Amino acid sequence: MAEDLGEGTEDATPKRRREAREEGNIARSQDAANALLLLGAVLVLSASIKPMIASLAVILERALGSDNSHALRAEDIAVDITPTVVQASLAVAPVVLGAMAIGVLAHLWQVGFMVTNKPLQPKFERLDPLKGFGRIFGAQGAIKTVMDLLKVVVVGWIAWNLASAALPQIAMLPGLEVLAGFEQIGSIGLSLALQVGAALLILGIADYALQRFKHERDLRMTKQQVKDEWKESEGDPKIKQRRMQIARQVAMQRLQTAVPKADVIVTNPEHISVAIQYDPATMQAPRIVAMGADHLAFRIRQIAMKHAIPIVERKPLARALYAQSKVGQEIPADHYKAVAEILAYVYRLKGKAVA
Repeated sequence: MAEDLGEGTEDATPKRRREAREEGNIARSQDAANALLLLGAVLVLSASIKPMIASLAVILERALGSDNSHALRAEDIAVDITPTVVQASLAVAPVVLGAMAIGVLAHLWQVGFMVTNKPLQPKFERLDPLKGFGRIFGAQGAIKTVMDLLKVVVVGWIAWNLASAALPQIAMLPGLEVLAGFEQIGSIGLSLALQVGAALLILGIADYALQRFKHERDLRMTKQQVKDEWKESEGDPKIKQRRMQIARQVAMQRLQTAVPKADVIVTNPEHISVAIQYDPATMQAPRIVAMGADHLAFRIRQIAMKHAIPIVERKPLARALYAQSKVGQEIPADHYKAVAEILAYVYRLKGKAVA
């Protein structure tokens, strides 16, 4: 019934997955990437906050301790500002670079390395108001709304619990020194950021799993689509069968002209037949004029019996010639002796002189 309605019931083929990826149609969750970026940035910031504060303190001390009694000259600006800018850049560089690396890894984790400009190409069907209305108020929009509400509830619940637990510490802030107060506030803020980031990451992973499930469902194909793709890649089965029939007919015609020229047929006896011809006047060594397996082997024997060509059973020799030789080539030198004995036997039967 689902097939009759045109619904996808078959898993997506590698070709369909590759085309979807090239179009930018991949499973990804922006919520998961943002949560991982937030959590990673907080961890990087917590690890580098003390060196960064120390560097900023040196900058502030230099600025406050500098001698500003003389008039500021234009040529002195670069000398005074450059060390400050360099030290400030070095102070914030770990946080910026760490956040950039985490942002890249957050996307590589979901989609891998991919470079394509097709998602940026204009598509006028996106301007369809009906489709836009469906995206906003459809199932995808409803899921997005639920996830956003869930994030607000979770963040609010974590903030309330943390504020309730840290209320005594917050109440003691006015009695602390400035540095101790800032340290206490930073500790509470770090704890809040870590808990919120972890919770958002869990929700993001759930959203990614949902997006992947939806992506796999959207990529599913009907049986007819699978058949059509197979025809495109492998060819129409009827045309392919017709080509095989033509190839067999051509092979049979070749056998009709080649086998009668042979002096002997070496067989397996049933699975392999090798037709050998030898003309001492024109050939340096015996030559294979035809060979085949199974039905071709049977056809070679039929033609040979029709033209009174001797058929000799030599299982190892037939297998070796079939595996090591090609039609139109001389037999391998390793088999000269065995073939010569067979030809001598055939010549004796026909009363011909052995060359």
